[in-house]
Amino acid sequence: MVDKADTLKRLLEETPREMTPERDLWQGVELRLDAPKDSPRSYWRPMAIASTLLLALLVGKLSLGPTMPDAENEALIQTLAAIQAQHKASVDALSLTKRVDWRSSPYSQPVEQGIEQLRAAAKEIYEALKLNPTDKQLWQLWLWTQQREIELIKQGQKLPVDRDTTGEMI
Repeated sequence: MVDKADTLKRLLEETPREMTPERDLWQGVELRLDAPKDSPRSYWRPMAIASTLLLALLVGKLSLGPTMPDAENEALIQTLAAIQAQHKASVDALSLTKRVDWRSSPYSQPVEQGIEQLRAAAKEIYEALKLNPTDKQLWQLWLWTQQREIELIKQGQKLPVDRDTTGEMI
């Protein structure tokens, strides 16, 4: 064992304390330090990774194909349709029991726009719910838009109305 220890000691003594590179590396380091950080080369790798993941997700989704809803989803979709019909009946009933013709109010335009926006949002949410009827947040959002539509119709019925005063005597 003495021979191995002596050999190791001799090899360590012969090993140089510093190593110098074959060529000067500082110029390359200096160029990289001065390079702009937002060069197009710096974005290709994250973009390639994101594109690959997106493509894999798309291929995976297409390969699964449309799934048949099970009995629970079918029941939720039927409940969804029943609530939609009930809401439409409520809105129709409110439009029949007008207290005043609030559309003649000078404030009716914002109310009309709000109602149309709520209806458009509710329609989009309804379509999303038919695809994913177990999403609780979509349910809450859909019911909220329906409630706000009814509240806005009721508020619209309380708007002040401009009365036509032509032909009245003072």
